[in-house]
Amino acid sequence: MCVVRAVGLLAPRPYWAIVALVLGAQVVTIITSAAWAEGRKPWHMTAYLGSMLGVIAVVAYSTGWGPILSLGFIFGAANAFDQFGSKALGRTIGWIVFFMTLGEMSIALNLEPSLIREPLVHGLAGLCAVGVLLTVIVLGRFVRARETVEAELRHSEGRFRALVRNASDVIVVVGADGVAVYVSPSFERILGIDPTAMAQTEVDKIMHPEDRARMQQLASTLNDEDPVPLRLEVRLRHANGSWRWFDITLTNRLEDPHVRGIVANLHDINARKETEEALRQAHERFHSAFVNAPIGMAMTDLEGAIIRANPALGRIVGLDANALTGVNVHELTHPDDRETSRAEMRRLATNVADGYHIEKRYRHAAGHAVWVSVSVSCVRDENGEPSYLIGQVEDVTERRALRERLAYAAIHDPLTALPNRVLFMDRLETALSRATRHHRHVAVIFLDLDRFKFVNDGMGHAAGDRLLESVAERLLGSIRPNDTVARFGGDEFVVLCDEVAGEDAAVQVAERLTDALSRPISLPEGDVFVTASAGVALSVHGTDSAARLLRDADTAMYMAKERGRARIEVFDPESHGIVLERMRIRSDLHNALERGELRVYYQPIVGLDSGRMVGVEALLRWHHPERGLMPPGEFLPIAEESGLIVPIGAWVMEEACRQVVTWERVRRDEGLDAVPISVSINMSPR
Repeated sequence: MCVVRAVGLLAPRPYWAIVALVLGAQVVTIITSAAWAEGRKPWHMTAYLGSMLGVIAVVAYSTGWGPILSLGFIFGAANAFDQFGSKALGRTIGWIVFFMTLGEMSIALNLEPSLIREPLVHGLAGLCAVGVLLTVIVLGRFVRARETVEAELRHSEGRFRALVRNASDVIVVVGADGVAVYVSPSFERILGIDPTAMAQTEVDKIMHPEDRARMQQLASTLNDEDPVPLRLEVRLRHANGSWRWFDITLTNRLEDPHVRGIVANLHDINARKETEEALRQAHERFHSAFVNAPIGMAMTDLEGAIIRANPALGRIVGLDANALTGVNVHELTHPDDRETSRAEMRRLATNVADGYHIEKRYRHAAGHAVWVSVSVSCVRDENGEPSYLIGQVEDVTERRALRERLAYAAIHDPLTALPNRVLFMDRLETALSRATRHHRHVAVIFLDLDRFKFVNDGMGHAAGDRLLESVAERLLGSIRPNDTVARFGGDEFVVLCDEVAGEDAAVQVAERLTDALSRPISLPEGDVFVTASAGVALSVHGTDSAARLLRDADTAMYMAKERGRARIEVFDPESHGIVLERMRIRSDLHNALERGELRVYYQPIVGLDSGRMVGVEALLRWHHPERGLMPPGEFLPIAEESGLIVPIGAWVMEEACRQVVTWERVRRDEGLDAVPISVSINMSPR
């Protein structure tokens, strides 16, 4: 320092002042750096830059070389840019201009020494100022450009890290030794393993044993010169112990100085594998169900050509299932059912319906028809357009036959196969409606075999059944084609005569029927002669119902029975009243015994030779609660017909015996001679 000062290169100042100046500058620098260098507010930066550049200005101008040493502002600016970046440019320029101006004013006022004479010092100061400012500006722009690049790099790096961190795939970089050198953060989200724990670990330790050999073989084929990615599906162990499927793409980057490893991109395909497995199992189940189904199944195109058929369908039509491929279902369909089948299939193909169910006939390979129940549905593609059809075919030949037999049995008599009451009434209602429109008559003939019970009792019920079958055949052979013969049960037959001209025509039909029955009927047990009582009822235009017409014919038949049997009676309203009366008597007679309305009266029998009573005759009377005392002629025939005569006869016998015992007890109590009393009772043949 003494030498520099001695040769005139340092302003004449005391040594202590110079030392104090330097030390003071250091202290100020340390204090301002500690106070404001890390400050976040704008004034912190301004104060720091001012103190730092001010120290440089004081030192520069205190040595006497102010303009020259002002180049030190460049180093201060560089320090400012390192500390605050390009945002310090404006404040730095402002402080430099301020301190250089202040320094030149101090020289001009002789407040600071200058080793350069005036005015050269001021000119030199201007030149130095221009140079310093231009240099600072260039430095500022350079710093700003560097900041822009660094910001873009940081943004790009942040974006890359975000993409890697949030990517659905896992990225692993494996070194040449098989150890993972980088594992992306998504590794933990997908496999539950911390990436840091996975680093520096051999990847094959978490790989399924069955996949390791394939992975090693694939990795050995990677070519350094041809970095074409290779793909492989492997299983990796999850942190919970389960195995997850990944589609791994391997790329050789061992020669890349920025990577120096094999990059493995792991795409999680576990959901896809589960879906594929579910589809495989579903396909196996469908295949098993399709092939082993007990009913026929077939897949066809929209025109009906069979794509695939199962063995059950082959059995239904008598062909091998493989032989059905390519055959159109319309070729298998019975000609009478083809149009219906085609129409239903067109409805599916044109989106009118999603499915249909019909019963139709297939032609068996043996030539006979097979009734089938067909359910067809349409399978659509992802756009909702019809793709193909799938049908289920069930052989219902036996079921349909059974259904027809049951339907037939429901409306026919099981013994004679004639229509029963249900079918007869349906045909009668139809005939009445038709007769009303055409102004015609309908006649109903009600026939009841006379004394049919004697055949059952004498020859057995089997003979009685054969007799009824023969009667049915004769009646069928005696009617017109449009007439109907029905059996209502027992020995009752009813004939519907459709569209008869009048009463005489109906009676002629009835006579023809009774004449047919009058001829002897040959049975294994012998010839049987039967007669029938017939009642005829004729419809009146627009006033008769089926039930009423049948009732009237039944009433007329009842009157034929009453008037001697083996005859024909035509219904008239008076006979209906008589029948109703007899029906009421029959109903009341059922309750007469229980109510105690029957009485036994005894009529004495006197001997002509002695004039004395030798016995009594028991006479039955009915004390009706409304009609009074009814003679036997009014109710005994009804009792005979209904079968009530049997319990009534037993009651009369019991009552007569009780009365005889009572009379004998009275005579004995009175001390009279015991004279036997006979009681005469007229019994029914039943």
